[in-house]
Amino acid sequence: MSERETAAGDLGLVQAFVNTLDVLPGTEELRDPDTLRSWLVASGLLREGEPVDGSDLTHAIAVREAMRAVIGGNNGRQVYPVEVATLNEAATASGLRMRFGRDGKPRLEPEATGPVGAMGRLVATLYSAMQDESWDRLKLCTDDNCRWVFFDRSKNHSSRWCSMESCGNRAKARRFRQKQSSPLMGKSRPEAGDGAPRAQRASG
Repeated sequence: MSERETAAGDLGLVQAFVNTLDVLPGTEELRDPDTLRSWLVASGLLREGEPVDGSDLTHAIAVREAMRAVIGGNNGRQVYPVEVATLNEAATASGLRMRFGRDGKPRLEPEATGPVGAMGRLVATLYSAMQDESWDRLKLCTDDNCRWVFFDRSKNHSSRWCSMESCGNRAKARRFRQKQSSPLMGKSRPEAGDGAPRAQRASG
């Protein structure tokens, strides 16, 4: 399995958006309104030249982290009401509505334009991704210091880390250190007879 597996289609777009923050090294792609605009334009979510300001950046980051939380549900993590509310607010603000495309298939599309509409398109993409049979393969790395979104390609859907070579080995090393530092480790066994009942010790 290659490092940090990626998904395709709607799953891939959701994954790419959430992973604009690489938590472990602290690499943030959405550093300011200009970098947000560039990312949205490159992803086909915003027209070139549309204005993006600081409030749009704050909104985008909130939507991103709410999406991260929802994906964490595939790992069994709890999704909190505030995260659900953030996604609902983004959907409402963008005026998401169901429309039929030229192919006759229904889809969610925003009435709003600009960055607000772009966030609506991302929420619609999340909804579409959740209808995909592979949705539950999109997971968060279980290393709380990482939380990278990866696509679980294992046969039994059992992958826990985005990378066995880094996060997996780090988690195993941490468990080993915790085990070694446990008060029960290194404790000498009682000498023969020390823990025996009084009657047995006296019988010799």
